[in-house]
Amino acid sequence: MQKLAVATLFVATLVLAGCGGSNSSGGNSSATSAEPSGSAAPAPAATAVTGTVTVPNPPSPITDQAKLELSLVDVTQQPGVTVNKQDFNPPKFPQDFRIPFSSSAIHPNDLYVLQATMQDNGRTYTTKLQQPVLTNGQPAHVNLTLVAEPTAAEKMLADFQQAKRQTGAMSVKSGTSAKIGESRSWQVFSDSHGIEFIIEQVNQADKGFTKTEYAYRNGLPWVVVQEQMPKPNAPATSTENVGWGDNGALVLNQKISGGKTEALSDAEAKALHDQAEAEYKRFSKNKKG
Repeated sequence: MQKLAVATLFVATLVLAGCGGSNSSGGNSSATSAEPSGSAAPAPAATAVTGTVTVPNPPSPITDQAKLELSLVDVTQQPGVTVNKQDFNPPKFPQDFRIPFSSSAIHPNDLYVLQATMQDNGRTYTTKLQQPVLTNGQPAHVNLTLVAEPTAAEKMLADFQQAKRQTGAMSVKSGTSAKIGESRSWQVFSDSHGIEFIIEQVNQADKGFTKTEYAYRNGLPWVVVQEQMPKPNAPATSTENVGWGDNGALVLNQKISGGKTEALSDAEAKALHDQAEAEYKRFSKNKKG
């Protein structure tokens, strides 16, 4: 009887042990299934924004005075908060960059962008759109393309061309005069504000042909475009473009000749301004008369 009781107890112990081993094995199996042997460790969190900046087809060669500024900015904050930035003076394109940051400086629910701006020879270069990075599934490595913005002088010349196209809706008066060795013709365009445009052509035969376009704002010289050519309707051999802002400061100042562009001297620019003023006074007087 005692042997039978011992045997029964022994068997029960084995059964319980077998059940416990089965539960343990199941737990280990589940853990092994969730993390297979030999799987790669999770990628470490980014500690920097990296990438490359390019400037395809710049309107003019990038000079040694160019300055490129890259800024990592939290734009959720108002105003935006700069986390860190990197400058290149001058940059060497394609320009690699690396902007480090502390993980504690990045808030997962905020929006971060990488801003890029370059100044060179009076021109600004920027990206067309801001580049989001880091949070909300955005990358830490990006490639940026800079695009040239028009200079103040280019904007003024474009505005001049646009204004010139509107002269068809203005009243116009024409005239001619002649003397030995020279013939002159002109057109004066006016609207309710007064004279807006004057176009004058001077033919000096052997000395060549000059076409000058004067544009005015509020009765003051705004833009003067003067072309020199060997004869009427021939390609211009030189073109002078000058223009002044509302405060009278010279904004547009260029002479194009022989495929080269350079600035006019202060005296040359002033001479064209004085010439524009004189033409305005002359034709305003004739209009009143």
